[in-house]
Order: sequence, then C-alpha cells, then structure tokens
Amino acid sequence: MIDYPFYVNDFDRVKDHKINYPEVSEIFKYPQSFWYGEKNGKGGCSTVNKSLHRFLHRADPQWPVLVCYNMPDRDMGHHSKGGAKTSDSYLDFVESLGTCIGDRELFLIFEPDAIPHSTLMSRRGRNKRLQMMHIALQTLTRTCKARIYIDVGHSNWLAPEEVGKLFNRVTNEGVRGFSVNVSNYRTTKESMAWAKRVSEYVDNKHFVIDTSRNGRGPYGNDWCNPPDRSLGIPPTTDTGEELCDAFLWIKIPGESDGKCNGGPRAGRFWPEYAVDLVKNTEWI
Repeated sequence: MIDYPFYVNDFDRVKDHKINYPEVSEIFKYPQSFWYGEKNGKGGCSTVNKSLHRFLHRADPQWPVLVCYNMPDRDMGHHSKGGAKTSDSYLDFVESLGTCIGDRELFLIFEPDAIPHSTLMSRRGRNKRLQMMHIALQTLTRTCKARIYIDVGHSNWLAPEEVGKLFNRVTNEGVRGFSVNVSNYRTTKESMAWAKRVSEYVDNKHFVIDTSRNGRGPYGNDWCNPPDRSLGIPPTTDTGEELCDAFLWIKIPGESDGKCNGGPRAGRFWPEYAVDLVKNTEWI
C-alpha cells in the first residue's frame, strides 16, 4: 500500500453551507475530486489553463483528484449533458489539461461513463468515440505524470469481458488502470468483486472505487438522487486489495445527479440531500 498525500481543500466549495447547513461540514473534512469540462460552451482550454494552474499551486505538494469530463455528447444528452463541441476541440482540451498537470503527481479520472455509454451508440459512433479516447489518452500519458484511471461504469452495467474489450481499445502502457462506481451507489464489496473480474481482462490493471455515497448500497436501480442513502468509506489507500489503489469520493457527496427526485440540475450542491447523507452515516 502506498500512502498518497491526498489534498483536502482549504476553502468553502459551497457558499454559506457552514452557516445554513452545518451538518454538511462533515463531508468537506475529506478529500474531494475536482471536475473539469465544458458546459453550455464554457470551460474550454483557456479556462482550464487559468483555473487549473491556480488550483494546482494551491494544492501543492499534496495530491488532488481531478476528473476529465469533457467528452463530446457527454452523458448522451441527459442530466450532465455538455462537453466539447467537436473531436478537435476535445483533443485540444485534453492536451491543455495534460500540459497544465505536467510533472505534478495526482490522480486523474478519465471520462466517467464514456466507455459504457459507447455501447448505446451506433457502430460508427462508438468507433469514433473509442478512437478519440485512444488519442486523448496517448496525449495525456505523453504530457503528464498523473495516475490515470479510465472510467468503466459500475457493477450493474456491463459484463467484465465486455468492459475489457472496450478498455483495451483505448488504453496504453502509461495508463494506471480504471475507475468504477463513479456517481453510483453500488456497494464497495460488490464493486470490488466486479473490478477484480474486469482486471482479469485488462492485463491486471489497478483500479479505484468511488465510495462517496454507497454506504447503504443502491436503491433498486434508481441512480438519480435516490432517497435515504449515506456516505461510504472515507477516501483511503488502505483498501485491503493489492489491485485496488484507493477508495475515493469522486462524486462530491451532496451534489445532485440531475433534476429528478426533487433535485436541482446535475452538479449543483443540494444541501438538504447532503444533510441526509451525513445523518444516515453510521460511522460519523
């Protein structure tokens, strides 16, 4: 086990939450991820250069967890839609991201849901997406030293063998491994077992598990703001499994999955939901 010095942000990510919702302060005692991508045509290369340089300087020398989330036709036009407008602009974005990171040591989660969503596309669309991901990952592994984990969805989505075939079309030797359960609620035990099976099809690559909201497991198949959930295992590298590098809070607990079950738009902090996550967590 390697004890990575994860960065815990020293600023309020949610305005006035300590005043109006003091319970959610418990969430921000732990390392959180930082997502980078475009929404409504905003957040391109120039924005990444400016904000990421500033952020990395602030986090130094600790390791932040970043998420590259800018795939064209992101989330297949659903709650988290957005992303780059074209393949060229996407690849420019990725190169800018990699150049900004440079020699900094950190964890980089690459494109949540992009691989499993490719199975919903036409063959031509899927091939185009996977080729673009392959080029993007070549760029990232050439321009930066981040520990890169390609997202492959969760344990209730694709079969491990199918994941392996898709993963192997985009990866390269510089990629550390893959991430599972990002923004989902599958249990850590189930996620671990599934990820270990996936690893068998991808040359025994390492993986990380998003445990941010899986303390009570899933609520049936409801993935969008299901009720009565709780925080999962806090971020740690002490996972008990050689291939599992870390449990991470990749999805920020308390951020909405979308306009469903009473939630605001995807990515917006929903304090009432965050309070429930904290109150339902037995280890707090």
